[in-house]
Amino acid sequence: MTVPHAGYDDVHRGRHVCLPFETDSEKLEAVASFLIEGLTRGKRCLFVGTPDELAELGGPLEAAGICVSRALSRRSVLFSTREDAYLKDGAFHPQLVLDHIEQQVRDAVADGFSGLYATGELVYEPAGEDWRRIVWYEAQINDAFARLPFAALCRYPRSVVPAERVRDVLRTHPVAVVRGESCTNPFYERTELSLSDDSQARLDWQLRQLRVQNRTERRLEEQTYSAVTAAAELATQLEALRAQLGLAKHE
Repeated sequence: MTVPHAGYDDVHRGRHVCLPFETDSEKLEAVASFLIEGLTRGKRCLFVGTPDELAELGGPLEAAGICVSRALSRRSVLFSTREDAYLKDGAFHPQLVLDHIEQQVRDAVADGFSGLYATGELVYEPAGEDWRRIVWYEAQINDAFARLPFAALCRYPRSVVPAERVRDVLRTHPVAVVRGESCTNPFYERTELSLSDDSQARLDWQLRQLRVQNRTERRLEEQTYSAVTAAAELATQLEALRAQLGLAKHE
C-alpha cells in the first residue's frame, strides 16, 4: 500500500491524509509506507509517537533499505513525543501547533530537504471543546500548507475515536487510507464548510457533489467506449491490411 498522490502536485501543494485504523498492523503498514515515500523523495520525516512505536517501524524501513538509526543521526527522520509536538503547558493550542509545523517545513527546506512529511496520532477521546479545537486545526491544515512542500498522515484509532468523530475526520481530510486502500475522499469538505453549522449549505454542497460525481462517471464511460471503439476499428483495419498483403503475395 502506498499513500496516493491523489492529484496533488508534490512540491507546490500540501497533502493531508487521514488514517482511521482498526488494527496495529494496519497502522504500521500505512505509516511505514508514508515514511518510505517521504524519505525516497528527499523529504525530512517527522514521526510523533512513542519510542516503542518508532522501534516497530525499524523492520519495514530496514526492508526498504532505510537504516533508522542513520536517518535519525542525519536528521532525515525526526522523533517527537505527542506532548512536545502538540501541547504547550499541557494544553493544545492549534494555532501554535500550525505555526510550529510551518517553521519545521521551512527548516527542512533550509537544511537541504525537499519538504516535510509528518505523522501523528490521537490516542485519547477528547472532551467536546478539545475536539472542536482538533477539528479546527485539521481543517486549517488544508489551506495553511497549500503552497508549502508538506504532507501529513493523521492517525485516528477506531477503538478510541467514536463514529461521529470519525465523520469529522473524513470531513477535514482530502485523502483517507481505509483498510490498506488509499482513497480520494468524497466526504472531504472545504475549510469553511467543515467548520460551519449551516445545514442548508452542507446539503447544497452534497447535492453538487452528486452531480459532479455523476458527470465524472459519464465522462469515464464515454472515454472507455471511445477507446474500445477505436481499438475495434484499428483491429478491422489491420485485418484488412493483412488480407491485402496476402493477396499481393499470390499475384
